[in-house]
Amino acid sequence: MFESIILGLLQGLAEFLPISSSGHLVLGHELLGMNEAGMFFDIMLHAGTLLSIFVVFHKKITDIIVGCLRRDRDQLREAGYIILASIPTALIGLGFKDALESLFENPRAVCVAELFTGLLLFTSQWGPTGAKHPDNEGIKMNWWRALVTGTVQGIACIPGISRSGSTISAMMFMGVNRKYAGEFSFLMSIPAVGGAALLDCIKWIKCQTMTPEKALLNPEKALKCVDAGGFTPELLVGMIVAFIFGIIALKWLMNFVQKGKFQHFAWYVWAVGILGLIFLK
Repeated sequence: MFESIILGLLQGLAEFLPISSSGHLVLGHELLGMNEAGMFFDIMLHAGTLLSIFVVFHKKITDIIVGCLRRDRDQLREAGYIILASIPTALIGLGFKDALESLFENPRAVCVAELFTGLLLFTSQWGPTGAKHPDNEGIKMNWWRALVTGTVQGIACIPGISRSGSTISAMMFMGVNRKYAGEFSFLMSIPAVGGAALLDCIKWIKCQTMTPEKALLNPEKALKCVDAGGFTPELLVGMIVAFIFGIIALKWLMNFVQKGKFQHFAWYVWAVGILGLIFLK
């Protein structure tokens, strides 16, 4: 139960703060010895943080949905940008799926990725809408900026590279309004995180139907199902913790982004990366 709470806390905070939730879960599993927790545990933690996005941005999401139904031009354009950004993310995530999954078993590679995240966060202050330019209101999103941001989100599938940190930094470098950059980053994460969780959920369901006969026919697939995990009270608690701290992290980060203090998180991820390289084998 204690380990579930800690991992739920890590997921809730790290999913939205620019410090990489996937990286922290890998390191958390390594430090707590919870490699046997299973894919279902991670799926439900991501579901908890996904719910927190709907809570914090419920008005924005409702406006987009209602606007699209009423064929409002601005809301249709907004939805189009989210869909457009999701395309390169999906192509990268599915195209390099096996290579990306292998990195989850390499904590030292995660630490190197954390160092790269720190570099992105620190240099973001020199972007047109970064901390060095507090009075720049920035420009609006367009189709090519949405594609670039979606590509960056796809690259952030690498554990240790922060999805929110890299996408918001990219938008700051492109001169996008800070507040809008924060909102768009989390709205575009809904299909990305939701889609990834859905694929993992399908994989988990298939694991539940794995029979000895099927295992003999496909031993490699059977091996991946050994530690799939299942629903437990500890999992539910972890999910709730991830949901609550996801809300807190979302509101906190939006405040940081609007004030142009995004780069301060660089010192934390650098510390995580360096300490991880020193102490993890």
